[in-house]
Amino acid sequence: MIIDFLRDLIFKQQKMTDRGSIQMEFAVQFRGAGCVADINKTLSDAGTVTIDADKGSVLIETSLPWLDIHKRIEATGRRAVLTGFGGQSAVAMVDHGNELTNVRGVIRFCTLSSTPGQKGAVVDGTIDGLSHSGTFQLNVHECGDISAGCSSVGDVYDSSPIRSDENGRATIRFVNDRLDVNDLIGRSVVITQPAEAGAQEERRLSCGIIARSAGIFQNYKKICACDGVTIWDERNKSIAADRDREAAPTASL
Repeated sequence: MIIDFLRDLIFKQQKMTDRGSIQMEFAVQFRGAGCVADINKTLSDAGTVTIDADKGSVLIETSLPWLDIHKRIEATGRRAVLTGFGGQSAVAMVDHGNELTNVRGVIRFCTLSSTPGQKGAVVDGTIDGLSHSGTFQLNVHECGDISAGCSSVGDVYDSSPIRSDENGRATIRFVNDRLDVNDLIGRSVVITQPAEAGAQEERRLSCGIIARSAGIFQNYKKICACDGVTIWDERNKSIAADRDREAAPTASL
């Protein structure tokens, strides 16, 4: 009982929304006069919203996870793509070393202060493919060497607990006062499962290199340089991939 109480307390603190509000920018496909009203309505309790329908931009200052904002916008029938996240930002695509687990996701880091050297970061993201309603660790490791998968990333630099829901998804949004975003570039994120009875080490499920990412008003891309398609084609490809993952059987971790 005491262990359960302490565990729940940790995760409630992890999801606090009274600090760490940051700005997020979304490119949105506006159609018709009712679009602005619909989006304002769905985001009315989420934060401070600024909409520029001519540019197809929705800017919000919020303490909610980016995925929650994204879902609300797309629930109005409009496609949306996250194009800017906070000020000094970094991102890790967590999709390496997961051949046996299929655990994958995206973790973003955004600085809390514009003062050089002042620590503190918002950690925001999602991880899919985990066992249902389980406890895991989001570890930042010393280096970004994934030449040998998740085993060549060095020692743990920082560690935070995360928890999956009944569908095996961890929705992550918390403030970490120990991290300096500028110091994270080139390191790696590893998602691990705590060691079971009789095992000496936790199991590394998936990992990714932390790279610099676009902040607010820093990403004006409409065409993806990697393959020449529009951001909306990329969004359609992402939706198809999400559906494939949902249809696939969940691995037992």
